[in-house]
This record gives sequence, C-alpha cells and structure tokens, in this order.
Amino acid sequence: MKITGIICEYNPLHNGHLYQIQQVRKNGAEAIVAVMSGNFMQRGDVAVMDKFTRAKLAVESGVDLVIELPVPYAVAPAEVFALGGVALLSALPNVTEISFGSECGDLELLRQAADACYLCKTEYRDVMQDFLKQGHPYPEVLMHMVEQLYGTEVAEVLLEPNNTLAVEYLNAMHTLKSPLEPYTVQRRGAGHHSLLLGEERPEEGTAGIASATYIRNCIQNGVDCRRTVPEYCYQTLQEMEEAGQIADIHYLERILLYQLRTTSAENLRTIAEIGQGLEHRLYQARSATSLENLLEILQTKRYPLARLRRILIHVLLDIRKSDTKGLPPYGRILAFNDMGRQILRCSKDSRGIPFSHSLKELSKLNPAASRCASLDAKATDIFYLAMPEVGTAAMDYRRKTEPPKPMESAEEEPTA
Repeated sequence: MKITGIICEYNPLHNGHLYQIQQVRKNGAEAIVAVMSGNFMQRGDVAVMDKFTRAKLAVESGVDLVIELPVPYAVAPAEVFALGGVALLSALPNVTEISFGSECGDLELLRQAADACYLCKTEYRDVMQDFLKQGHPYPEVLMHMVEQLYGTEVAEVLLEPNNTLAVEYLNAMHTLKSPLEPYTVQRRGAGHHSLLLGEERPEEGTAGIASATYIRNCIQNGVDCRRTVPEYCYQTLQEMEEAGQIADIHYLERILLYQLRTTSAENLRTIAEIGQGLEHRLYQARSATSLENLLEILQTKRYPLARLRRILIHVLLDIRKSDTKGLPPYGRILAFNDMGRQILRCSKDSRGIPFSHSLKELSKLNPAASRCASLDAKATDIFYLAMPEVGTAAMDYRRKTEPPKPMESAEEEPTA
C-alpha cells in the first residue's frame, strides 16, 4: 500500500489544500497521513480554530490519519519545523512518500537548492556566521551564498516561501536518513501571502484558491470566504464564530505583555531563537503598551517580523532552546478514519516512537516526553484564552481522539 505523508497547518483548510490532497491521490496514494501543527502556528500566531476541529476537517477532506506536530517544533524556524515533521512521518514505517507544495514544481531544481543550502550550513558555516554577525538577515546571506556556489537559477528558488520550506523538507530527510520519497505539487492560485483571490481556472482545479493569509483576513474582518474553502469547512467556521470560538492573537496581548514585563534578561537568554544580544533588546522593550507597539520597537532588518512573532510565542509558552535540540518524543493522534486505524495497527510493532491519542499516557514515557506534553498542554490552555468565549483549562490531558462511528471494537482504538 502506498501511504503518503503531508506536513501542514491547515489554518484553515482551504481549496488549495484540497487540491494538494487530490493530486496526491492521483499520484497513486492509497492513504494519507498528515502531521499538523496544533494550536499555535509557525508564523507566530494562534490557529483560527482548535487543533481537534482542524484535524476533523482534514479527515473530511481525504486525510486518513492526523498526527500533531508538538508545539516546540510547530512554532520553530523552518529548519526545525521540517525536521520535526519529517521525523514523525519517518517514525511510521508504512509511510513511504512525503508530499509538499512548491512554487516551481521542479523536484530536481529543489534538490539542487537543498544541496546548496546544506553546503552553506556545513562546509561554509563559518562564512555564514561572519555575515550574520555583521547584521545581515539570514535569508539574504543564504541566498547570496547559494548564488555564488550554484548560480542565479538555483538561488532564485529561495525567493518563494513554499520552495524554501520544500528545501528544508529535503534537507531534513537527508539529515535523518529518511527513506521517504519526495513528491512535490506545484502551487496553484494566489501566492503564499497574497491578499487577493487567485485567478479561477476550473480546468486546472484551481477555482477559488486563495492564500491562508487572505482567508484569515476575511474571517477577522467579517468578509465572506465561502468560495475559498470547502463547504463543510465554511459551515464549521460559521458555527465556531457563532459560538465565540474563533481565536485571535490580540486576545492574548495583555498576557503576553505581562509575561515579558515579569521575565528577566537572563531568563530571556534561554528562550528559543533568542541570541546575539536580542534578550537585551526584548528586555528594554518590555514597557511597550500593545503588541503592535512592541513589534514596532523590536523589528529591524536583522530581526524580521516572523521571527519576532515566534519569539514572543516562545516567551509566552516558555519554550526554551533545549526544547528543540532533539526530535519529537512521541506522536499524538488527533483524528483518524478506518484507514487511519489500519495504518496504526499495521505499524504497531515497528514504529520509531510511541503513538497514542492520550497525551496523559504519552507524558509518562520519559522526561523528554513529559516536558513536551506539558508544553502542548500549556499551549492549549493559553489558546482557549484567545477567543471571545474563554474555553476550559486542562483540556489536553483529558481529551481523547473520537474515532469514526461505528467503532469496530473498543480494543482497536489507537494507543501507544
């Protein structure tokens, strides 16, 4: 059986994601496993909807099994994000392929860019560090070095965000010696951060494909986004909005400012992604009066907005440098169907790490799992404060995955 893995956020799941799932099926996948971020996103934001709802929508869209990417990896730089996702897919031995989107759609060109980036980060690491110490932004330094080594065509691959993430997936597979075979789906419709609705081309399956950024802006501003998401996803968004359960980072503004104002520079130094004296800049900015004001004070060419937003989430959740030194210690099951149950059953005796629907059980495995589970649980507790209607605390340790009905038997519910 050909089983394909996808690393995703689905924030929210839209027509572009549905297009990728359909292309993966056309490429011969008999089943799909998604590794999905939980309640906080890689761009340094909260998810629009909670992870269980998004996982359920993923299964409705054609995914068979959804595994959570633990929060330290979900809100990490692309390199760590990719490493965590690839590690989880590789831990399921019956997953044989990984699919990712890219603007270029050219796997060979992506491989060349991946080789070039790997060379820059290893053989020419000292050169890269010298440029970074001079205050040059990391993406600018990397692209310049790749251009010098491999030429303009390969370097220009790094100008597009999906290409860049694809390169990180390929390098993560190399680092982990993963047996996964890569398959890229060329991105259709609007660009990654476009605030415009993409051109409709029904013959290519790209009707109503917009960026997740565009859709989130529609949700936040009360604009109808019906054409850009599957109907069942739109209905869920409407229901969640009526129930006061659409999350927004601004509901966490005062909590975040409080956390920053009560944290020492010494403690900030241990937080993930903080280095090169940034802890002092953060400490000096603790008197900011709003999230926008804080980011305005902090942002420079050296510290781009996406990195700063992630760092603020690290501070809020107390994610430290040590939390992303290793690989995910477990796979937490968020949703599955009958095929997903079969994937888990067939891999039970040969998985690389434990998998379970119960975070409480996973937290008992070892100290690393306990720490990771505590961060996932904290992230969920804080996420439920980011809504018009505040959600219940201590949800993550109590909640279990609801299998599709009818269940075959209680004994076949996935466990570690």
